[in-house]
Amino acid sequence: MENNLSSDLHGSTESFVQEEEEFRAPRSTGSRLVRIALGLFSVHAEVAKQELSREQGRLLSGLLFLFIGLICLSMLILLLQGFGIWFLLGRGLSLGLSLLAMAGFDLLGGGLFLLLARRALDKPVLPETRALIRRTISAILP
Repeated sequence: MENNLSSDLHGSTESFVQEEEEFRAPRSTGSRLVRIALGLFSVHAEVAKQELSREQGRLLSGLLFLFIGLICLSMLILLLQGFGIWFLLGRGLSLGLSLLAMAGFDLLGGGLFLLLARRALDKPVLPETRALIRRTISAILP
């Protein structure tokens, strides 16, 4: 039992072979190689289209799950802040001071996370790849 990809590839290959036989006029080796390369390219393009259609669904569902997870984590943060305010109210602070204390805690936590993010993102992205591309371009161009 063949899967859809192999049957589609088989059909594309058969149509390429039929086209090859139809245009079997005496031609140079170069034009024949170009036709073979174009046929292979069309097969690769078909495979890429099929793979893209399969990957779109996977990526869409992954983004949906990520969105739902972020919403749940946001709700958790809000509930933890409510718990913090409730805890401070239970310790005898007024509502205004409890809210101010939670705002200060959020400010310190947010600032700390922003500093950690800046530190993590401060390094260059793909330094080895960029250096290799730079060397290749300088070798090709005078």
